[in-house]
Amino acid sequence: MTRYINYNANPKGHKTDDCVVRALTFALKLPYEEVLKELYETQLKTDYCLLGKRVYERVLANHGFVKMKQPRHLDGRKYIVGEIDLLTRKRCVVSMTNHLTTAEDGFFYDTWDCRRKCIGNYYVKD
Repeated sequence: MTRYINYNANPKGHKTDDCVVRALTFALKLPYEEVLKELYETQLKTDYCLLGKRVYERVLANHGFVKMKQPRHLDGRKYIVGEIDLLTRKRCVVSMTNHLTTAEDGFFYDTWDCRRKCIGNYYVKD
């Protein structure tokens, strides 16, 4: 099972509703402020919600990430975040209901342990 590492890219260490920025900071290997700026610029071009899926998906695509469909086990059960290493060990962004996190090489990085949450889509660097 994927192991949890406490990671908070928020420059002031706040635990707030900024999971999109934190996840992209790790995935893109960019400073928090640069990720936030890119999200803002994309939002201004598209008129979609700043931290919404349509904006962060465009940012990820611009950096070479490919969207993968929601994974399912052979028996139809959904994968959980703790099983992401069974799908890929590459750096990836994992979406779930109302949250985004990042995983790489058997670890996932977040401010809380969401290993038991179901994976929606995930995005892997091409």
